[in-house]
Amino acid sequence: MVGVLGSLPVTVTGSALLGTGGNNASILDDNAGASSLFGDIASTNSSLFNQIKNNASQRLATALNQVNQQASERNAAINVQNERWITVKAQINNAQIAVSNGQDSADKVANTLLLMRGSVAGTGIQGENTKLYVEQFDAQVTAINNEADSSGPAFNLVGSINRQDGTYNSVEYRSDVNLNSTRLTGTYIGSDYRIEANDGTVWIPDLGSDLIQSFKNGGTEAEKYTTNDGQEVAKATSTRNGLKLLSYNQQTGKVTVQISIVPDDPPLVVTGTLKKNGIGVMQSWYYNGFATDADRKRAFTDINAAEVNLVSARGDLERSATQTAIDQRHADAALNALSAQTQKANSDQSKQTEDIRLKAAQQYLAMQANLQNLQSVQSNYLQAFSSFVGDAFTQSLLDINT
Repeated sequence: MVGVLGSLPVTVTGSALLGTGGNNASILDDNAGASSLFGDIASTNSSLFNQIKNNASQRLATALNQVNQQASERNAAINVQNERWITVKAQINNAQIAVSNGQDSADKVANTLLLMRGSVAGTGIQGENTKLYVEQFDAQVTAINNEADSSGPAFNLVGSINRQDGTYNSVEYRSDVNLNSTRLTGTYIGSDYRIEANDGTVWIPDLGSDLIQSFKNGGTEAEKYTTNDGQEVAKATSTRNGLKLLSYNQQTGKVTVQISIVPDDPPLVVTGTLKKNGIGVMQSWYYNGFATDADRKRAFTDINAAEVNLVSARGDLERSATQTAIDQRHADAALNALSAQTQKANSDQSKQTEDIRLKAAQQYLAMQANLQNLQSVQSNYLQAFSSFVGDAFTQSLLDINT
């Protein structure tokens, strides 16, 4: 008798489903029941469940990698701009330091000018050591010049002038990332001068000491002097005891000075033009060592003028301070904007990551629920079919004979 599953390619005799008979084959044996017909449903569902988890994990990892890559590229672009603005800000900071140092130097020079008044006044007091006050005055002039040049040329707004033509120093810095720059023109709070002699030589003082020396070729080549006993020495002298003013015309700048190179030789008489640069106060030789009230009065007049010039220099520094402050605020605004962009980029990354995780979790739970529903349906079918094939009558109908 051929049953309803007789079309299965079974070639042995006996009870094919139940496995009765010596050489009979069975789809359902006595122990397996309906599971032999449908297979191990639990094992199949477990395999599907693992596959779903693996696929979901792979898709989640891919999506997260894409978000992280985009965030990394976005932050990298922001960081490039950030580094550029940090470089700009550093240069602006250096310029502000130059301005601040210049203002501090101007304050020190102002205090020194006040002390110089006392030095000049001391030379007119009967019974006082005039030489001591004169030396003190010269030391104060040197201190002013040293203060003016206390900073290097790259960051000096009150000194480091071009001594050939008197051009003031300047400080230049980048003001944005587009290679725009700001140039701060300096001022001069020292007191420089040169005597351009009629014979073409130039007498130039060393501002950090009391030395003055003769140069030729436009002030570029130091001259030598041969003494009466045949020795060759530098054509130079001390402004404290080797230089004496013979005449000076305030309007034209014409000057005649007496210069002693060595004590045993007669002094040189040099006539030329005195050219000043800076706040205008000179060394004691220019005031004849404060020998008379008229000399002291000239000194006080120059100190007054130096204080006025210093006020003007402070005004220049204040304008430079205003400019650097404007550039600083611009740089700070740009850096703050970049910081906000970084925060937004990180926030967007976090939100996108959270959205992807939430969506993946929802999809995973939905697939898990569908699989569980499928498993439940399969289980119901298994139970129903198991009852069906367990009936003796049904088993006899399914018997397959060869």
